[in-house]
Amino acid sequence: MAEAGRLPPLRGEYRVITCIMPAGGGAEVMAALRRELGVISTSLHHARGIGTHSLRHRVYSDEKQVLTVVVEAAQGDAVFELIYFTAGLDLPHAGMVMMGKAFRAAGLERPAPGEDVQ
Repeated sequence: MAEAGRLPPLRGEYRVITCIMPAGGGAEVMAALRRELGVISTSLHHARGIGTHSLRHRVYSDEKQVLTVVVEAAQGDAVFELIYFTAGLDLPHAGMVMMGKAFRAAGLERPAPGEDVQ
């Protein structure tokens, strides 16, 4: 554990990865990130919008989930790849994933060995 009152470094190399995927798959992707790479700095929320279909401009409602992950730069490519394939983004029209740089991040610590985290 970090010492009380100690702040994370002001600057560092971090990556922010944002994935927009069909509704219903976000919890599975979060579980895979935790299980396979030990990533706990994730956020998932539901989104709803209206789009138009190109044929005859039909309006339809679409529901998605938005997953945001903050990781150290060294781990960025591995996390990006895991999200891409676990969320099924290798299929046409399945969603998208983006990665950008961040210079600050809140200090999240991994759970102690044997600690059950819900």
